[in-house]
Amino acid sequence: MSDACVFDTEAIVAFLYDEPGHARVGSLLDEVEAGDAEGLLSETDASEVYCLVARFEGTTEDGPTPASLRTADGDVRALTRHGVAIERADWRLAGEVKADGDVSLADAYGVALAHDRDATLVAGGDDDFDALPVDVDVERFRDHGV
Repeated sequence: MSDACVFDTEAIVAFLYDEPGHARVGSLLDEVEAGDAEGLLSETDASEVYCLVARFEGTTEDGPTPASLRTADGDVRALTRHGVAIERADWRLAGEVKADGDVSLADAYGVALAHDRDATLVAGGDDDFDALPVDVDVERFRDHGV
């Protein structure tokens, strides 16, 4: 693994909700906080984390609650306080990655950021990352998808 890692949404959600593989993600986040590695999250993945946490923490028929939005905001801010940088990825490269395969749009931005920063992408066990149009190292934090 390189000294930099890009976390995809699944990795951060697994960490936040103690899902399988959360210990490995936590270990990587500890390295980031200690200054032993660079941790990155694409803006698009940060937005997806925010959205998912807001939904998981509570919704009404009108959408996420003010409390769930505060929790989501706090979780994303906590990542940045612990050293994870939210970065903009090359939109054109993300579009090429998305056009080429089955990855989500947020995952395509994570792939693009990992490629641009020569970083390892930290992802789950889904096969979405098996055949990418760009060269990116992928570390699987668990061996199965969600």
